[in-house]
Amino acid sequence: MKSVRLFDYIAYDGDSYQVIAQDGARLALKSLTTNRVRHVGVADLLADDSYEPDSPDRLPVLDDVAVLETLDGQTREDTLWLYGHVHEIVNGTPPLALLNGEEITPRAQYAPEAPLLEKITAKAEELSSTDRPLSARALRRHVSAYRKRGVVALVDGRKVRRAAPGRDQDPRLVEMIREELSAQQDISTGRKTRVITRVLTRAEAFNAAQKEAEANGLARDQEPIELPSRTTMYRLVDAQVGTRHSFGDATLRRTQANRPDRTYGRRTPLRPGELVEIDSTKLDLMVVFPDGTTGRPELTTMIDVATATPTAAILFPESTKGIDVAALVLARSLTPLPMQPGWNEELALSRSVLPADMIEPDETLRAAIAARPLIYPETITIDRGKVYTGSVFQLACERLQISVIPAPPGTPTAKPHVERQFGAVHDGLIQYLRGYVGRSVNRRGEDPSAEAYWTLSQLQSILDSWLVQHWQTTPRKGLTVPAMPKKALSPNEAYAALSGIAPTPAVALTRDDYISLLPIDFRSIQPYGINHSGLIYDAPELHPLRGQKSGLGGRAKDGWEVRYDPARMNMIFLRDHRAGRWIEAHWLLDDKALAPFSSAVLEAARKAVARRDETTPQHKVLEEIIRIQSGLDVTGKERSAARRRSTPTVPDLAVPEETEPVEVPTPKPSRMPEKRARALPDLPDRLL
Repeated sequence: MKSVRLFDYIAYDGDSYQVIAQDGARLALKSLTTNRVRHVGVADLLADDSYEPDSPDRLPVLDDVAVLETLDGQTREDTLWLYGHVHEIVNGTPPLALLNGEEITPRAQYAPEAPLLEKITAKAEELSSTDRPLSARALRRHVSAYRKRGVVALVDGRKVRRAAPGRDQDPRLVEMIREELSAQQDISTGRKTRVITRVLTRAEAFNAAQKEAEANGLARDQEPIELPSRTTMYRLVDAQVGTRHSFGDATLRRTQANRPDRTYGRRTPLRPGELVEIDSTKLDLMVVFPDGTTGRPELTTMIDVATATPTAAILFPESTKGIDVAALVLARSLTPLPMQPGWNEELALSRSVLPADMIEPDETLRAAIAARPLIYPETITIDRGKVYTGSVFQLACERLQISVIPAPPGTPTAKPHVERQFGAVHDGLIQYLRGYVGRSVNRRGEDPSAEAYWTLSQLQSILDSWLVQHWQTTPRKGLTVPAMPKKALSPNEAYAALSGIAPTPAVALTRDDYISLLPIDFRSIQPYGINHSGLIYDAPELHPLRGQKSGLGGRAKDGWEVRYDPARMNMIFLRDHRAGRWIEAHWLLDDKALAPFSSAVLEAARKAVARRDETTPQHKVLEEIIRIQSGLDVTGKERSAARRRSTPTVPDLAVPEETEPVEVPTPKPSRMPEKRARALPDLPDRLL
């Protein structure tokens, strides 16, 4: 509390003053250095941080006025009982807080004008006949403490004593415990006995070194560390663990160690696209890859923070290399699904293969896709993975005037929204599908690989449908706008609300822009077409360019620039830089394929054909692609065979040569063994 009175000496605004007059709410201050008079408002003076009175502790402190709310039931009852009697001694009546609206007549022996010692003596005599007697000396002590500190002085000090484990221990021992607990971060989880043993060993080694120095006639640097009992050591370790999670799950311990050592910040974007996050994770689901093996695919998604809208979500096989994943995700995010080449055919195939009603009818699905917002990102937060530092992605963002913010190394908290999105996908969709492996090993089933059912393309169609029909239309807790802070909105509703406040331009990539973000390769144009990934692509527009060199140097080596979509290898795009156009070339057997196929499907099909025919004919590859896409390769025997083919062989162990020849017995014709009666063992007579 602060106060100011006439003739007080105060410090204010870097000078010393004396209060010499008061006129209503204004004070006249006389400077002790210049003798000049200054007029200041009382409220302005008391609110200024530079104001300091001459005696700052003359007013009571209100830190402990709520002490009764922190006590347990019995301690609170005892304190209120004592408070009532002490208040009656000091003020003549019990406190109003204890009367509960009842009327009371002041007693003469506790009248305010009566001497204090007489009132204390009367109260001691009154309490002597109760079950809680107090002497006059104890009452005088309570009254004196009550006048100085208030009700908090009447609380039993043993009940409010703050426990401080380690306060009586050597600070060096406590510091050793903290160091050992910090060392548990990156190692396997052990028990508390390991930490205690290591700390005691270090302390004993320190004491031994000090004792040896003293025995050699050298002065000891420090006093020996007094070692407590093991029970005390357990209490000290428990007190220092805090939120380190030193004796729990190692993954949680490392995650908590990654938290920044500062106050958490928060960015609240107010318009769609202002802040976008991108990241990848491995799904907790076993899928059937095109080669018949099973594994967990990687999900790469980009999410808008303001509206919680996933602008793109793409599944890739494990260990995808040679593809600028971030550039492909950026292209998908800026291109509506129906505008992406081959998406309609993929959806039709998935609808024919998946169980009935797994994907909504075409009209319902397209209505949901139309309602999904198209968001142009202004800022993208990425981690430092190689898939996000590709030159195509970086140059595309620079050309589109999109700012890229690299997250600090090893700090997933820099992208909390996309990390939470991964958890929502697992909780809302993945855990309901066959082949779910759980969040950790201790939650995993007996053999999730045997439960794998979905292919990568089928799972992609399921994920796209779930995002536009469920995620975008379901209200999300915490997704609000300033105008309606208590109403949970869906991502579509949040986009509509924020777009009305801060309209953003609707930007979508054209066909040529989309192609420009696809992976690049260089190929020559032969009379029969373009050979890419073992397939022959051709188009009528290629006829004038057959057999010609492109004139491109460097890596191209006179080859023509070719772009391809790893998820739709039924077509490629050749850049005719002379005419400034993209030529769409289809595989020669594309019209006979069921739907667009991915590079993983193509690779699996070519490997399967190569095991039977070294020439790898195109029509055989087509048969394998159809077999894979139609789901005819998901039998248990074929999965086991594919798993064996993908398992590396172990070299034979070296067997030492025998020093003596070993006779190999000649095998005799096998025959059924003769039935012989089993002889009973010799038993004591008393058991027969």
